Amino acid sequence: MSGGRWLRGLRPRLILAFTALTLVTAAATATATYVHARNLILDKVQVTLGLQVRETLTQLAPMLDHPLDEQGMTEIMEALDPPSSTDAVAVFLGGKVVHNDERLATAIPAELRRAVAGDRRLAWQRYILDGTPYLAVGTVLTGGGGPEPEVYVVSSLREEQAELDSMARMVVLIVGGALLLAVLLAVLSAGQVLRPVRELGRAARRMAGGDLQVRLRPRGNDELAELAATFNTTAATLDRTLRSARRFAADVSHELRTPLATMMAVAEVLEEESARLDDDLAEASRTVGAETRNLARLVEDLMEISRFDAGAATLSLGELDLATAVEACLRTRGWTDAVRTDLSAGVVASVDPRRFEVIVANLVGNALRHGAPPVEIALRREAEEVVITVTDHGPGLPDGLGERIFERFVKGDAARTRDSGHDGGSGLGLALAWENAHLHGGTLIAGRARDGGAEFTLRLPLDGRHA
Repeated sequence: MSGGRWLRGLRPRLILAFTALTLVTAAATATATYVHARNLILDKVQVTLGLQVRETLTQLAPMLDHPLDEQGMTEIMEALDPPSSTDAVAVFLGGKVVHNDERLATAIPAELRRAVAGDRRLAWQRYILDGTPYLAVGTVLTGGGGPEPEVYVVSSLREEQAELDSMARMVVLIVGGALLLAVLLAVLSAGQVLRPVRELGRAARRMAGGDLQVRLRPRGNDELAELAATFNTTAATLDRTLRSARRFAADVSHELRTPLATMMAVAEVLEEESARLDDDLAEASRTVGAETRNLARLVEDLMEISRFDAGAATLSLGELDLATAVEACLRTRGWTDAVRTDLSAGVVASVDPRRFEVIVANLVGNALRHGAPPVEIALRREAEEVVITVTDHGPGLPDGLGERIFERFVKGDAARTRDSGHDGGSGLGLALAWENAHLHGGTLIAGRARDGGAEFTLRLPLDGRHA
């Protein structure tokens, strides 16, 4: 199954939607938590260091001599150096600078220095130096008179960064675990939700295949249970309707047999006397005879169809030389001169002789009635089955008819000739041929021959095991 086709399924779409929702929710929650924790940690460091600087300078300012000289700047640096969180201290006064770490002192951001010099209040800035995060806090020492020095304290954020990295890894693990759990729950939930849908699909396919006894077992009281109950009600109603229709057709066909027998006898008498009647009466008597025979054949076909519908159609299997049986079928119906044969001799199969003759007669009769000469029938053996093809040279089957040609009362007359002089048939012949083929465990398919005519291919197992 291709990726696009797979994604069109309801199950994968439910799984993807559930997983995506969980992923977005977990990622958003984890990210918000991480950002909030990060801000809290950094704010705590900034506030703590800022308070240390402010308190130290507040206590130190009255003890300094003013104006400040380099000795005073050194005293400020030494006073701010002891805190364990301090990595460097720098004091700027005019063009002079006193520091205890040249690398860090010279790397204090110019942006921070401009902010301190301009606002003359406590300010801070985070930055990266050689891959290590630092926090620099700066202010101006005021209140002493004379030039006022800029004081900066630099503190490393290695520990805080390590803590944040650990938290980030934890966030990734949490999101990954939530995603895996979401996929598992989505698969289980989709299976639970879609099981009734799959059962409904299987039941619908069985019903489409003719099994009207299929029923679903409703579970729970939700909409799917209601749908299952509705399906059962529909199937039961359809089963009763079809049984009633089949019983009606069988009863009507049975009741017609007696009057039809009388009509057949009268029609035969009329046809025998037609030679002594005038032209119009002779034509009428022949028409009555032909249509009576068509009606009798239709009734017999309906009776046979009703047996299939009722499940009462059975096989009486016997070993049969199929080439001989085909020739006998053609000879009995007077089709020997109208049909070309290519029959492999010695092909013996276990079939029902009567039903095999029905299949051959209906396929050949259909080709003679609706196709164009020459009509050809071929028989050959392929592995453990026999293949029989019946081909005509007419215009072929109408486009799109396909397997519908085997449905009851479906005809292809609109696209086929009626020049053979035969009747148009009842539309049940091919349906009976298909039913009998499947009763034998075989197949019957319709297609277009290489030269454009219609071709029907019958395949039957030789041993009758699948009958």
